[in-house]
Amino acid sequence: MKNDITVGLDYSHNNMLTLEASSYADFTQFLFTSAYKLGKIEAGFHSLEKVKNYNAIIMSIPKNINLAPKEIAVLEEYVRTGGSLLIIGSQGGQHNNRTNINELTRKFGFEFIADEINDSVNYINLQKRPLLADFKPHYITQNVKKIVLSSACSLGTIKLTAAQEKNIKVEVLVRGGLNCWRRRFDDKDWIEEDCPKVPLLLTSEYYNGQVVSFGTLSIFSSLGREYGFSAFDNDIIIANILRWLTLDVAAEGKVITIEIQRDLFHWADSLLKRKKWENFSDVLNVGLKYFKDNYKAIMKELESKQVERYQITPGPKKVVKEKEEEKVIDLIPKRKVEDLDDIISAIEDISGEKYERTLSGNEEDEIQQEEREFIGKLPEDLNTLTVKELKSFCTKNDINLPPNSRKKDIIKIILYVLGSD
Repeated sequence: MKNDITVGLDYSHNNMLTLEASSYADFTQFLFTSAYKLGKIEAGFHSLEKVKNYNAIIMSIPKNINLAPKEIAVLEEYVRTGGSLLIIGSQGGQHNNRTNINELTRKFGFEFIADEINDSVNYINLQKRPLLADFKPHYITQNVKKIVLSSACSLGTIKLTAAQEKNIKVEVLVRGGLNCWRRRFDDKDWIEEDCPKVPLLLTSEYYNGQVVSFGTLSIFSSLGREYGFSAFDNDIIIANILRWLTLDVAAEGKVITIEIQRDLFHWADSLLKRKKWENFSDVLNVGLKYFKDNYKAIMKELESKQVERYQITPGPKKVVKEKEEEKVIDLIPKRKVEDLDDIISAIEDISGEKYERTLSGNEEDEIQQEEREFIGKLPEDLNTLTVKELKSFCTKNDINLPPNSRKKDIIKIILYVLGSD
């Protein structure tokens, strides 16, 4: 991660999510260990220049206080010009918290609903803690299988005009299950109603910036292990959200997980430190770029070495309809040769071509085949032996058998190897 990413937390609107709160200790520790530079915004959002000092701003829903019109205008312009904003709601939306947060969120194409989401089937201990697994494929939902959004309000998307749709893109990434229901305030009373597939987490790409929003602070909690920051994949989705907000994902490319040999990793890591490259991705991208630019020459050399070493003869595929019993026999090499299937398959996957598995003769193998000393004397009729005895004979004489071979197949293989069939 770049070490110059600055994240600001709103402290100016009676916000509950603060670095000092012991109930959010795990999340605070995560921020520090992730190398984010953290700042407190205590004077509100009245200066666009000061707000632009942050790569991203985290705003938990204001409590018993409104955002000033000037602050709403500054935050909108901050996002419009490339800033990133995480807006976190809570149970009951702006109604319960007595604030005007929706005046800001509506500019980005969504709003907090005055409700509390429950699930009657998939939940953790209490129905107000729904266990969620309905995710839209996105950078934010990578490697996320299940999360819990406890005591959450839902989100509503706003219908945009054709002109607005050119600059505002709202995507719902997490939805409630089919058995979700809610208590919703309808401006007079609290009513209960079903709400399957209700939006619970979304993104808004607004002009040059982006916004992420969901309706609960409980996901940051250190107190509830079954629903807080450490529950299921809650920590993963929070980490993904902050990376998506603070990194230029479109420019840096798709994030993937790969396996690297340990010695190669340590070599590349030492190279990064010595040459002061920015990150590990640079090494991989340079390597892949070289491979792409020299693909034909590299593949020609690789295939030549493999053919020379293992005496593989490329040729046209024979279209022969074989009996099942003959296919079993063809799996057994006539001589003791190391199995090359994995190597050939790797070449085929890279080159897109197919090769016939043909092994040329080898004098040493022929001598070994002739001089092989068989242990135990075989009767003329192999059917008189048990399967166990046949397998024992094959083991002692280095005869490889396919898994779950039947008795008649074992006999055919033995006869084939001995040259009696």
